Amino acid sequence: MHGLHQVRARYPSDPIIPKGNVSLKGGVRAWAYALALVVLVFPFFNPDVFWHLAAGRWIWRHLAVPRVESFSFTHAGEAWIDFEWLTQASWFLVERAGGLWGLWWLKIVLLVAAFASIDGLLRDKGASKLARACAAAVFAAAALGVADVRPDLISLVFFCWILRRLEARRASFLFGFVVFALWGNLHAGFPFGFVLYAIYLAAARREGRPTTPIFGEALGAALGCLLNPYGVGLFSVLVAHGSAPDMRRFIVEWRPPDWHRSFQVPLIAAMLFVPFAALAGRRRLPLALGVVAAVFWFASALSARFGGFFGAPAAALPFVLFPDPDPILAAFGLMFLTPLIPIFQERWSYPFHSNYIASRAVDFAVREQDVLGRLRLFNQYEWGGLLEWRMGPEYKSFSDGRYLFLGALAETSKALSSPAEMAAFADARGLDGFLIENYVMGYKTSRLSSNGAVQEVLRPWYISYLPRARWALVYFDDQALVFVDRAKVPAPWLAAHEYRWLHPRDEMALADAVERGEVPRDALAAETARHEAESAGGL
Repeated sequence: MHGLHQVRARYPSDPIIPKGNVSLKGGVRAWAYALALVVLVFPFFNPDVFWHLAAGRWIWRHLAVPRVESFSFTHAGEAWIDFEWLTQASWFLVERAGGLWGLWWLKIVLLVAAFASIDGLLRDKGASKLARACAAAVFAAAALGVADVRPDLISLVFFCWILRRLEARRASFLFGFVVFALWGNLHAGFPFGFVLYAIYLAAARREGRPTTPIFGEALGAALGCLLNPYGVGLFSVLVAHGSAPDMRRFIVEWRPPDWHRSFQVPLIAAMLFVPFAALAGRRRLPLALGVVAAVFWFASALSARFGGFFGAPAAALPFVLFPDPDPILAAFGLMFLTPLIPIFQERWSYPFHSNYIASRAVDFAVREQDVLGRLRLFNQYEWGGLLEWRMGPEYKSFSDGRYLFLGALAETSKALSSPAEMAAFADARGLDGFLIENYVMGYKTSRLSSNGAVQEVLRPWYISYLPRARWALVYFDDQALVFVDRAKVPAPWLAAHEYRWLHPRDEMALADAVERGEVPRDALAAETARHEAESAGGL
């Protein structure tokens, strides 16, 4: 017994842990990893995936990098700096090999690779297994909004890798040059790497440490990112994104986080958790990592799009400060991240969730490509990529998710402000049709009932915006409407596809017309059966 006491005295850091405490730690770790797993296994839902795939197809077909816009009829021939060309070429190969499931697995691999660097950072700092598990949950919560098939994830992988190296005080010119030569061709998120270099250079100077290694790596990075097909022109893309006045107005993910958006609630929870942890451990707060967390906290407060980059210091900082957290306190903290779970109340479709894309309407366009493929067809900003991918290289869209089309968002919004503006928009753009959202908008009209009383009838917006004299409705579902100019399609095709009587969100007027005997019941029944058959499919 005396010898046993001597051994324990020599190794005081290895106490006997009560079995109950071990069980509690194990349970909290499992809970933390389960929360992270929820994010990993989400279906992907980014509609931009498809224009990226279309671009990848173009790259492999031409064995060249795009320099001129060729996917649309609105900006054809304009200069296009495709700052994600290498990502697109890679994604195309993944899709050819594994389909959409292959892209889903790619998303998981990139997320795991990004967190692996944060986990390594914590291991370097001596963090416990419980701390690293909790860090995974915090990282997943903050990154949920970008945990998708999007090029941002590649930037996140590099960002986390550099953060770990700088925290370990490792830096070299060659590393910076090679990594940024790749990064500059994969995604335009490489400036975030320079933000890290600037912070760690300033911290090293303040703490009296050598700055030459960090400066050398930053110099290598600056030279490396110039090794792209567009040279310094690549930086104009950053200016285009930063100066776009309508981006935050029309694109939800560029706005500040909002409690009313379920996907952003976990990010908000992480943004509340990290300052609390920093305040509790302020006496041990590492300067550089604390500044990184603060910078990307404010960036995420301005735009939820930066949540993934905030997730890296958000996962690292609390558990650098508290490398062996109390399991009860850790469990209490994880309670704030459980908003991840209710998101699964929705019915998800795997591997791609088409909630943000009119996949059934695009199916219709593909089936009727011989007619619709030749039209100048308006499409919603989010849907252009799927049209370009599904309709093939010869199809020209109105717009897609690229920076080239940010100006079209305000133009489309203005067109929806009145029937006169819609008509002017169609004429100015030379449109032959619309693949447009089935908006829940309406206006009241009056009709005389059979007994002579005035009856109010609610009509859908398109009745006045897209008048029947010019525009024929040829497809609809709960997401989308397809209208064509009567004069621009063959008469037999139009006769077979037009919905003359059955119109969405126009039930009051239809019931009134049926009661008056103004609608042929056999024709209405045929249109109803056709609509049910053609809108049953999807991506």
